[in-house]
Amino acid sequence: MKKLIYCAAVICAAMMIACGGNKPATTVSKGNSSNYDSLSYAIGANIGLGITDEMPEMKFDWNTLADSAEETLLKETADEAAHEEAIAVLQAFFSEQRPNRITEYIGEQMKVDSTKQPDFTQFDIFNNDEERTNVSKAYGCDLGTNMRSSRLPLHTYWFKKAMLDAVNGEATMTMEESQAYIQNYFMTVLPEQNAEASKAWLAEVEKENGVQKTESGLLYRINRKGDESLKPLATDIVNVDYEGTLRDGTVFDSSYQRGEPIEFSLSGVIKGWTEGLQLVGKGGEITLWIPAELAYGARGAGSIGPNEALRFRVELHDIKSGSQPEQTEAAE
Repeated sequence: MKKLIYCAAVICAAMMIACGGNKPATTVSKGNSSNYDSLSYAIGANIGLGITDEMPEMKFDWNTLADSAEETLLKETADEAAHEEAIAVLQAFFSEQRPNRITEYIGEQMKVDSTKQPDFTQFDIFNNDEERTNVSKAYGCDLGTNMRSSRLPLHTYWFKKAMLDAVNGEATMTMEESQAYIQNYFMTVLPEQNAEASKAWLAEVEKENGVQKTESGLLYRINRKGDESLKPLATDIVNVDYEGTLRDGTVFDSSYQRGEPIEFSLSGVIKGWTEGLQLVGKGGEITLWIPAELAYGARGAGSIGPNEALRFRVELHDIKSGSQPEQTEAAE
């Protein structure tokens, strides 16, 4: 998935955007005015304040932008065609029209007074309202698309309101306050929530038929035994197909979707894989439920949040001994 959010200032908001599943979090909702949501407001304010500060010449149609972002966030599944159209609009505007118009504006201002810095707050980058609307809609679509994979419990009512408050000078949070709130959420609140939810999820999985538990806390179930006389060692190279999912069923990685198996050394992947693949024979299939401490821990990775327990279904096609190939991203 492409990421083309054209605002370098939205540092905190960017922390939550990662390429991942194509469906929104089940907790994303429209929300309402009677149920204030601080996280949604902080993110919206951060984005609105960041854009107006870094790109004051972008006199967006903010209602169109906000509506487009909300519509994209609330869709049942991602509309890749609509996003590609939005990307094309944004690429043309930001790589061609915008830089050319900025250069022209600077030249005009220098003719008037070469000692002053050009005031971009007085400059409207758009040539007409039709262009303004098209770019605003595309920007909102791109923003919403890239936020979908964050799986945050957003209330779009407060997210939209915060953006509009920010651009109208009415935000109840400053840039610093919104950054502090978002940072605390990602560094403290979310890790604690994920740890608790992962623990509860694994406790339920452990009760399922055929699920076994190792001393490390790894849960597994042998779906197909394979050749039990041929099981890999931690130093071996394996050839596998796999699918990795989050607690809510979102697929974050899949060799099946890519259409080909992958090969890597068991010594170069997460601990849950190293241990788990030694439990199944060549030609077999195993499901692993991996606690966060045997996966990506408190740091997370990409679309995998901090302290997230994971589920993998893995088919072991082949086992090789020898030198280790380049470490892969799929199951690090």
